[in-house]
Amino acid sequence: MIWLYRLASRQLYWSAAVLRKFFRFVPLPTLSVVALTLVSQFSKLLAFFLPLKVIILIGSTGIPRYFPPSWAAYDRDVLVIALSLATLVFYCTYLLAERLLEGMAEKGAAGIVVRSRKLVLFSNQDEVASQAYRKLAAGLATGVLTGLLGVLFAVLYPAFLSVMVAYVLGVSLVLSLAAQRQPKWRTKLQENANSLVGLLSGAGFLLLFAFMVLDFLLWEGVGFMVAIISLLLSRQLLGRLEIVIKDALWLHSKRLQINAIFFTGHRLEKAPENPRHRKLWELLTLGERPEPLMPLLERLGVEPLTADSTLSCHWRQSGLTDILAFDVALRVPGREPQALLLKVFGSRHRKAALNEADLLASTAGRALPAPELLGVEQMDGFDVHLFRLRPGMSDGREGSVRRSTERLARCWQVEPGRHLVARYRRSHPFLHQRLSSRMLPRLAAVAADPAQRDAIDQLSRRFDALLAELNALPLAVINPGVPRELTLVADTGELLLAHWGSWALEPIGADFPIGKGWEGRLRRVVAVAAEQREALRAVPLERLRLCACCSAFETAYNKQKYADAIALIPDMLSCLPQPVPLIEEERDQAEALSSKVKNP
Repeated sequence: MIWLYRLASRQLYWSAAVLRKFFRFVPLPTLSVVALTLVSQFSKLLAFFLPLKVIILIGSTGIPRYFPPSWAAYDRDVLVIALSLATLVFYCTYLLAERLLEGMAEKGAAGIVVRSRKLVLFSNQDEVASQAYRKLAAGLATGVLTGLLGVLFAVLYPAFLSVMVAYVLGVSLVLSLAAQRQPKWRTKLQENANSLVGLLSGAGFLLLFAFMVLDFLLWEGVGFMVAIISLLLSRQLLGRLEIVIKDALWLHSKRLQINAIFFTGHRLEKAPENPRHRKLWELLTLGERPEPLMPLLERLGVEPLTADSTLSCHWRQSGLTDILAFDVALRVPGREPQALLLKVFGSRHRKAALNEADLLASTAGRALPAPELLGVEQMDGFDVHLFRLRPGMSDGREGSVRRSTERLARCWQVEPGRHLVARYRRSHPFLHQRLSSRMLPRLAAVAADPAQRDAIDQLSRRFDALLAELNALPLAVINPGVPRELTLVADTGELLLAHWGSWALEPIGADFPIGKGWEGRLRRVVAVAAEQREALRAVPLERLRLCACCSAFETAYNKQKYADAIALIPDMLSCLPQPVPLIEEERDQAEALSSKVKNP
């Protein structure tokens, strides 16, 4: 059997099995959903068809001859008003049917879930059950609607029906044969199915319209009103079929969840691996067969390769989900061996790949503690970055606190360029822009004692001063979340980071680890960074402490660790410069001005 028809038959068989379950356990709601769907669709069709008749009547001097003869007994204005009111009635019927449809779908899905006698399987189970129930019942209603309209077309306009059936069968046959002969096309069809269905639906309507025009020009055609009705009904039918196919794609993607919800003997299983994801893991064979890397190295111009060049490749644990890393050794006769690091980014990490390439290609990026980026390429549709490693590099797995502070010191030494800062500022907020006084009422609501509420109140009064202090700090690139496996250390002790997909620009002090003795470490890190960056020498240490506390405050607040956030407020207040007291004369002037404002 041809591929597409085989998929369709499997989907129909599965849908029929689920629908039998619906009719067995909740027959009345299921019948109601099917009936309401038909009422909704016919009401919507009439609500959009009758205004056309009204326009025709308004533009005519009398009753057109292709209108029903019985209408000739009525005044034209009376017919216009009657058809306009009928349009309103049918549209209200459509809205009411949709509202009832939603309620009956939820009721039917809930009845099935109760009859299955299972624990809650996942968080949005009720929503998935309701949508599946409604989509399957709507698909059954569309099948009934298709049969009725097919009979109507067969009576009114058989040639029109023949063209429609020929188009559907022809398109499905062409797609099936193409997908069967070219597996790549099959993958693309599956990935772009939703957009393709919409395109084919629109193309089908245009084909039917073109046939109708040709039928009028070259042959006898049909009556004017029959042509209008056929065109409107065909658009409605193609639209419904488009929705049903998209619903079928959604149901197929949720098939395991739906089976687990509605069928007693099914458990919630892990979905089959996406073909695209499976393709990523096939690249692990590079460890055994590294030859496909040769064209990549030639495109990147690593070395002028010769026929005697040898290549070895070994998988390296990256510590990151769906990002593969390989240690590559290249040996060209007559030259020094080269140690390379190859990173392959999975599809969902394309943003990280672009961010890393963008940063490391900039002037600031070349000064950061990162291995040399030789180039960026594509391999089997995945982003690939190639780095050159220095001899004697090893994983920096020990001393996580020391390594994190050393990492910050190396990053703080590098001043980001104005172009990089400007581009980042247009798309990302800085720390002082993310913090808001609107965070404080929630903390005040959970404050445990008067001392905490007083600290929150003080912070509220001095929040503008806090933001001004953060805004005055110079910026630096930070690189959180680098796994130990991609933290490399040279024989000389130099630290290099081989992942920059999550870099950010923040005021200096942000992301500094707060813990026992952290203030002393901060002082030492700033002193080391200031040796290379003059702008840090004039920055008060208290301002850096404030930034570190504010960064930790934001992290605790976002994780809803409100007690930890409140505990940081006293330290934040102590880092703020004390307000300058007003002298007596200035205080009197301020009080007099205030009283004038209150009592003009």
